[in-house]
Amino acid sequence: MKRILLTIAALALMCGGFAQSSDPVVMEVGGQKISQSEFMEEFLPTVANLKNAGKYEKRQALWEYVNLFANFRAKTLDAYSLGFDTTAELRTELARYRHELAAPYLIDSSVLSKLLAEAYERNHLSLHAAQILVRIRPDASPEDTAKALERINSYYDRIARGEDFMALATEEFLRVNPGSKPRPNEGDLGYFTAFDMVYPFENAAYGLKVGEVSKPVRTRFGYHLVKLLDTVGVTGKVNIAHIWFSTNDSTHKRTAINDIYKRLQRGEDFATLARISDDKSSATRGGEIPLARLDQIPSEYVHAIVPLHDGEFSKPFFTQYGWHIVKLIHKDTLPPFESMVPYYKQKMTVDPRGAESRKVFAEKARAKYGIVDLTRTPEPVATRRGRKVTPVAMQASLDQLISIVPDSVMRGRWKSYDESLITDRRPLVRVPDREYTAVDFARYIRANMAEQRMEKVDYYVRTRYDAFLDSVTIVYADSQLEKEDSAFAAVVEEYRRGLMIFNYNDKMIWTKAIRDSIGFAEFYAKESAKKSLSNPGDSIYFWNYRARVMVLEVADSSQLEPSKAVKLLTKALSKDLGGNDMKEILEKKFDKKCSDKTPVTVSTDYIEKGHQTILADGQWNRGVYIQPKDKGYNAVVVVGVDAPTLKAQNEARGYYLNAYQNEVERRLNDELRKKYNVKINWDVVDEITY
Repeated sequence: MKRILLTIAALALMCGGFAQSSDPVVMEVGGQKISQSEFMEEFLPTVANLKNAGKYEKRQALWEYVNLFANFRAKTLDAYSLGFDTTAELRTELARYRHELAAPYLIDSSVLSKLLAEAYERNHLSLHAAQILVRIRPDASPEDTAKALERINSYYDRIARGEDFMALATEEFLRVNPGSKPRPNEGDLGYFTAFDMVYPFENAAYGLKVGEVSKPVRTRFGYHLVKLLDTVGVTGKVNIAHIWFSTNDSTHKRTAINDIYKRLQRGEDFATLARISDDKSSATRGGEIPLARLDQIPSEYVHAIVPLHDGEFSKPFFTQYGWHIVKLIHKDTLPPFESMVPYYKQKMTVDPRGAESRKVFAEKARAKYGIVDLTRTPEPVATRRGRKVTPVAMQASLDQLISIVPDSVMRGRWKSYDESLITDRRPLVRVPDREYTAVDFARYIRANMAEQRMEKVDYYVRTRYDAFLDSVTIVYADSQLEKEDSAFAAVVEEYRRGLMIFNYNDKMIWTKAIRDSIGFAEFYAKESAKKSLSNPGDSIYFWNYRARVMVLEVADSSQLEPSKAVKLLTKALSKDLGGNDMKEILEKKFDKKCSDKTPVTVSTDYIEKGHQTILADGQWNRGVYIQPKDKGYNAVVVVGVDAPTLKAQNEARGYYLNAYQNEVERRLNDELRKKYNVKINWDVVDEITY
């Protein structure tokens, strides 16, 4: 990806139109003349940081850019001639990039801006709310919908007459779940902010004042009544610590918590005092509670931390659980709006409000391009004696397709079917360059199936048709972007050329160099002969001192003293014995009643100085060295030490490969300059000042 971006950045070398005849020609590549004005348009942005540089530095930058420009022009011509602009790989990658680039062009910017500003404003507050929910499916029958609406309205009326909101939430829970045990404060949703709830619910909650109850709100879950209990200026997660004394013996605990508070005010450590907290799970961590959202901690804690800054602690306060002091370690703060925009846009991909800006755009695009939904367009009206006759049908219908689609589609399953069953081939949607029929719509449904909470196929199909209509509209609007927006077209073309040059470089330079084993071997032989240990810059091409070692780990030093092990191993080393033989020699000195099943273990290694932790600086000689451990020790046997040496071709491949790729590119540039007859007018270049 880095190389792609570098290549795209270098595309400035290739862009621009032909010069006017009054411009001196800087160079010719393949018969194409590049004028001074065209060249300077691309060159000047690259040297903006050299405005105050010296004359020599500026000339060097100019000459380097002239050669780079010429090389890229020649590469571009060669890439076109070899068909790199039409490869499947390029088309796939370009389509992915273009899709991402086009997304902001295919939404209604005014709606999006409003939604982004709204979300950011709401994110400054967290709301604490409760609800009464009468559940109903999105595709419920009119009769069931009417019953649900009647029930939620009855709750609203009872609340208006003074009945308790939370008691009614419990009543609705027990109606739906007879015999179940409701939660304390059934209906309490805790704290939330923008994007935490479905959008219609969020809108209702943010439109209330504390203590108010909303009118019935319909979401995909059913009908809600929302009561706003509290608002706080805290969002995100909080990291807190606390000291808590339970409600047992409340008078004594109140005295104790006040004493703790006074000691904190005198500067005593919060973490130390938290050890006597009744919350034993946090007492060992200095009272610290794992990072939590506001809805995961008691509302009294939320209010206690609102005025605090990091490191500050609250006054003692009482809840149904007992006495508390809370310390704020850290609380999230809302970043600047610009930083939140990418997060909001990502959330909108799965939130209904994101679909709103897309839907508004689609509606406007249909009007703009004359796209017609024929399922909602009446048949041409005949006239009788100058009067219009009321039409009896639309120009297209979904009825036949609805009769074919199985119920399993709502579970995300619709197996293959015979498209010949769809005999009604009248167009459903007409766009300027094509028409879409029920066959196209059926394919869309099968390609975008997902489990839905619906009961009726006709509702499902008609809902999916609205999405299909928006989809084909946006596909057409997308196809017109290059024609309507020259800046968009220029960016797409720039990226396309960048991909082309990247693929060209990959095949003609980078991959070619990797696969050219004969050429790389010749390059290694030539370049390695130039390397010298006396040159610090060449150190990466040489191995440092390397040692062949055996590490014998002795589990218990009381069984075999280190000095005795050194004598035994030194003698074994003089005989050039192997690691297993040395291990056996040491184990023979252990008591037969030793409890360790493996009193001695052995491993071998080949280590390089400066890249290991086994040997200290003074141990790089043949011999035996002891390294103490908790109960035992390691006996390190240095079998031999090799002097610094040049790395072999396979050992230094990574270091030489980049240089070889540069060499392959240099040769290619030389060939292309001849092939495309590159001519640089240095007299014109020498006259350039900037």
